[in-house]
Amino acid sequence: MLSATLQEKIQFQLPVGACDCHTHIFGPVEQYPYWTERTYTPDDSTIEQLRDLHLSLGIQRTVIVHPSPYGPDNRRSSDAIAKIGTNARGVAVIDETTITFPDLEKLHQIGFRGARLNLETAGVADPEFARNKLQMTAKLIQPFGWHIQIFSSLHMVTELAKDMMSCEVPVVLDHFARVPVLDGLEQPKVLQLLKMLKEGNVWMKLSAPQRVSDDPDSALVAQLARMLIEANTNRMVWGSDWPHSGAHYGKKRSKEEIEPFHLINDGHALNRLAHWAQTPQLIQKILTDNPASLYDFPSI
Repeated sequence: MLSATLQEKIQFQLPVGACDCHTHIFGPVEQYPYWTERTYTPDDSTIEQLRDLHLSLGIQRTVIVHPSPYGPDNRRSSDAIAKIGTNARGVAVIDETTITFPDLEKLHQIGFRGARLNLETAGVADPEFARNKLQMTAKLIQPFGWHIQIFSSLHMVTELAKDMMSCEVPVVLDHFARVPVLDGLEQPKVLQLLKMLKEGNVWMKLSAPQRVSDDPDSALVAQLARMLIEANTNRMVWGSDWPHSGAHYGKKRSKEEIEPFHLINDGHALNRLAHWAQTPQLIQKILTDNPASLYDFPSI
């Protein structure tokens, strides 16, 4: 991964309370063993590295999203949130068939404010299966005021559109909802996604554009970002996706060997967001105001 000293210099004024809404902490495996059913094994990424990165960028708040290699064992993310303190929140992974109300209550006290359905990494392609998980999870977390965070394909997202818009808790879509930009931005599924955002119950993470295009700096990705922002400025948040885990093109994933992180310049990614948002007012919404509302951060 890139060290903080190699990050591109930030070219705009970050608002007070700016939040990175998508980060992960991994390892050490001796203390936090990985789930036997994982699809890959990551390298270590430490709280100290994340702090150094955020200090260099001017980020004050962070959201730890529990990563799939740990399954529903949230101890690694729980300890990270506790160590960072009041400027951290979390998104947990839960087993909706076994978790109890006291379990959720404990996670809430630690700082978790959402539950993640990682349908993409798990290879879930059955909309009915995904719909049942969505509905069961929503019922469990609704008393705590949490949201559901979904990582899946645009196809699956639109298959579940009615369920998400009518869900009893907010729904947050990871990584541009995996919109395949090369298929065009006037495709019916993109227009349906924009409608979902306009309805208000669905949020979008403007994170990891490299997951939707080989050229995240392209005019097409910028156009998509601006279309999403214009659809509902109050439902946009940003995340770095640090330390940038994810499959490598042409290489089969395996839990038997350590999968390297992608080399992403997070300073450049933050500057790119400012280019998409264009105005200080929208930057303030995306980096501070919207995350404070979604993740229940205290007023500044």
